Amino acid sequence: MKLTAFDIQNYRSIIHTGWRNLSHDNITALIGQNESGKTSVLGALYSFYEGSITEDVLRSDLSLPAVSCRFELQRKTLIDFFDSQCLDEELKTILSGSTHGILTRAWNSDRSSRLYLANEEVLTFFERKQVERAAIEEKTQNEINQLFVLAEQLFREMEQAEELRRMAQQQLNLAGKELLQARRTLKRSKKPDERILAEKAVQNWEQEYTKAEADFTIQVDRFDKSKQRTEELSGRISVCKASNEARQELEESVKVLQAHNQLIKELDHLWQMASNPKEQKSWYQKLQVAKSELEALEQHQAACREADSFQKMLAWQVLDGRAYSEAVEWVTLQQELAKKYYSVYDLGQLLMEYIPVFEFFEDFSSLLPNRIDLEDILNENSHTEGYKAARNFLLVAGLNADFFREKNQRILKQKIENLNSEITINFQDYWSQNVGKDSKICLNFELEHYDYTHPEKSGKPYIEFWIKDKHERLYPKQRSRGVRWFLSFYLELKATAKASMVSRVMLIDEPGLSLHARAQEDVLKVFEDLKDSMQLIYCTHSPHLIDTNRLYRILAVQRAHEEDDTSETLVLESNALYAASTDTLSPIYALMGVKVNNQDFIKAQDNILVEDTLSYYYLNVFCKLAGSNRIPAFIPATGLTNLPVLANIMLGWKVDFSILFFGEYRSDKTLKQLAESFFFANEEEMKRRVIQIKQFEYPEDVFSTLDFKKFVLQKREGITQSNSEYVLEQGLSRTILASQFINFCETRRVQLEDFDDSTRENIRILLTSLTK
Repeated sequence: MKLTAFDIQNYRSIIHTGWRNLSHDNITALIGQNESGKTSVLGALYSFYEGSITEDVLRSDLSLPAVSCRFELQRKTLIDFFDSQCLDEELKTILSGSTHGILTRAWNSDRSSRLYLANEEVLTFFERKQVERAAIEEKTQNEINQLFVLAEQLFREMEQAEELRRMAQQQLNLAGKELLQARRTLKRSKKPDERILAEKAVQNWEQEYTKAEADFTIQVDRFDKSKQRTEELSGRISVCKASNEARQELEESVKVLQAHNQLIKELDHLWQMASNPKEQKSWYQKLQVAKSELEALEQHQAACREADSFQKMLAWQVLDGRAYSEAVEWVTLQQELAKKYYSVYDLGQLLMEYIPVFEFFEDFSSLLPNRIDLEDILNENSHTEGYKAARNFLLVAGLNADFFREKNQRILKQKIENLNSEITINFQDYWSQNVGKDSKICLNFELEHYDYTHPEKSGKPYIEFWIKDKHERLYPKQRSRGVRWFLSFYLELKATAKASMVSRVMLIDEPGLSLHARAQEDVLKVFEDLKDSMQLIYCTHSPHLIDTNRLYRILAVQRAHEEDDTSETLVLESNALYAASTDTLSPIYALMGVKVNNQDFIKAQDNILVEDTLSYYYLNVFCKLAGSNRIPAFIPATGLTNLPVLANIMLGWKVDFSILFFGEYRSDKTLKQLAESFFFANEEEMKRRVIQIKQFEYPEDVFSTLDFKKFVLQKREGITQSNSEYVLEQGLSRTILASQFINFCETRRVQLEDFDDSTRENIRILLTSLTK
């Protein structure tokens, strides 16, 4: 698996880098000024791997960091890393079509983090599931609320029905009592008029009784129906009450956990700010107690969350008409299935096991010791001084414990002598520096035994290391800081590459600061040798650790506002280097100048002076593209106004030369200076010496607009003016554009036929003028 890109958010000075691609050939250089944020990029990548951050990486606005890394799976798809039985069918399809994996680690306010698989299609799948679940929960909660409203209404109706039934019962009892009294009165009445009145009263109360009885029957029926409806809802109401209680308990557990995390943060702060050891110990103990309680609170919250989910799903099913026992069975089954399937966090943790190991190389973290006991090496006593470097040395030499068990001392010493020679040859392949004129350093180790001067170790073996040159044999600690650093660096990377069974990403901050410029180029040589066995990402200010022929390896890091070192950090890819500041790109500018200075320029004939290094690079490429048999020696000045000075120097050296000018009016002042000079006073001399290409204001104008966008800008843009006017108007770096063009031609093996007719004709016009 290979790291191909990163996206960093809210990490120190970085707000959001966006996705930034690493070099395809495993070497990526971060360039930029001090305090631009280069180390923050390395730190963020290492934090992603380790999962931990310190308080000093947090931004003042309290926004929380998140780091995403994209990995190329190399002839696999995502599904190959997971148990398909734990995947939803739709998710299986998604993972089967993914040839890269994105992992995101996002931090919480308590500095814990969550890691998840962040491929867009995967997140969309889980987000859709979450939305569907949220919609169900919202619908269920609405139905619960409606049910409680309905239940309250039914309870009121039942109370009213019960009251009406009670009143109807009273009316019926009253009517019955009065009817009974009327009948008694009728029975006692003897006189006709009394009987008539009594009979009438009985008749009236019989009617009243019948009416009250009918009303009572209606009210009883109404009450019974209301009671029945209430009883029918009682099961649902019970389930819904349980759901609401589970939600309340979850909300309460969340509040308790938040408060406890806040307490831990406060205790941590008090511990770090303690003014004396006693106070520090007291706060530390309290902090540890709080941390020990945290796990129980987290488990309680997890249980509450599970109970809330269960009760909500149960309510959903019961409200949907499923019988309670069936609903319980169905929800239990669904939760078991949910536990069986991977979550987006499960996928992240599982894929994390397969990614490369991220290592941060620390300067002087393990320098080669003068000597180390063999016992410490064999017992892997990592706390011994120099253990790591000594182990790396032996690993690079291909030695193991069995080597030192050789009993014949003569054979053992011969083997060591042969190994010393081999180790030295391998080291000198990378370290090209000499001590003095022609003396190269050699690496040696010897197996010795303690004598009587060390009675506690007498007779025990130890390994002694030497760094020799032609004149001196010195211990490692007696050598220069630069030699010791390079040796530590060389051993660490070579040993890692040799021993590692898994791919690695090596993060290196400012390699070779203590090295001479030539030795810094040796560092780059080590990178080149190891790039097939590990990925290397490093920060540098040095032009000697950059290859201008491989600008695709560069990520430029700078502040959004040059004059404000508190503004956010921007990370620019190689195809956007034209937008970087001059200070950010200074290593590239310096290196291009160095490369020009190292050329064997001046020839016996065909020397052509040009105004700057850009013209030098473009003209050389044009000649190579055209397949010219006779390529002039282009000699760059440091600007148009300095051409007369360079011309006079060439005349003084009696070297034959011509001068090339681009543009019709831009060079008028310089031409006038040349005409007024002593050597160019003759008009014929001027004609012989000066080549003026009036059709093109700058070398960039040799390209057609389409070819300029394709080969130089390497992006689609609407250009309505000349190429050079567009570059100047947009404030683009002409140096970076030229370097991009050269690199594009070399890596893509561009031929003259790849350009359109207009560009080919312009190159022909230019070279014809040079030939004349």
